[in-house]
Amino acid sequence: MTDHQGQLMIRTDGSADELFGLLEWFNDDDELRGRVDMPTTPIRPGQMGDLADALVVALGARGIAPALIQSLSTWFTHRRSDIAVTLTLDHTELTLDAKRVKTPEITQALQTLLDQANKPQ
Repeated sequence: MTDHQGQLMIRTDGSADELFGLLEWFNDDDELRGRVDMPTTPIRPGQMGDLADALVVALGARGIAPALIQSLSTWFTHRRSDIAVTLTLDHTELTLDAKRVKTPEITQALQTLLDQANKPQ
């Protein structure tokens, strides 16, 4: 997969439906709408098509860290099934497991990861 500089990649260990559900959740948030996308891969000959395996959050110049942290934390608290979410930013990965994390832990871990995007390279 290509390196997405300035983009946060989000993957789940659940089905593609879980990922689509998370995308819909983000699209219901005014601050995140249009900033989260599900990139598609080109269909190769002989394939019926690939399911998307990740969401991409465009971090951009306008910081969206607080909105992303709040939205993802709330999404975790509304989950009815166990799921793990892996966030990747600049080769750093963070995995959050719905069974084991509490909202303050999610907030702290996400803030630390997203702060890396704001550091000068």
